[in-house]
Amino acid sequence: MSDLPSDTPRWTLPKRARMSNENLHISDFILVREHGDSDSVLFLEAGEKFPVSFKRGKWLLPAAILDYGDSPKQFAKRLLVEQLNNVDYLDPTFLSMQSYLGAHWDIVFVFECHLGEGKPAPTAKEPFVGTSFHQLSALPKHEIAEDHFEVLDELKKEV
Repeated sequence: MSDLPSDTPRWTLPKRARMSNENLHISDFILVREHGDSDSVLFLEAGEKFPVSFKRGKWLLPAAILDYGDSPKQFAKRLLVEQLNNVDYLDPTFLSMQSYLGAHWDIVFVFECHLGEGKPAPTAKEPFVGTSFHQLSALPKHEIAEDHFEVLDELKKEV
């Protein structure tokens, strides 16, 4: 029998640690859905000019790391316009927040929006070279950047 009172916790809290700016990534990911199709999501193909070499040729969701002080919602709107043509009218809505700790700490805000009926199809801006809609129920896992697939996989667990 323990000498500790019954209201004493039996776990230890880790010491607080401060994450360096280089190891903290706060990102927006946006699910652009086709009008009337909740399973279809837009991906961008990273071209040869994409700054992260191992993602070149992969399909990515519209996404980027926020700068200090950015509002995730305002950044999501700006991000769409910076990466795609014909999306000025879109108004992303918050869907989920995710957190991952590995080589660095990722905090991810996930937004979604729906393309307007009769609106022109979005096209990619550099450094992207194309767009494609993929069904969430049948994603080509080997063709999608691993971290983007991870975000989508985590969303499935929330449903």
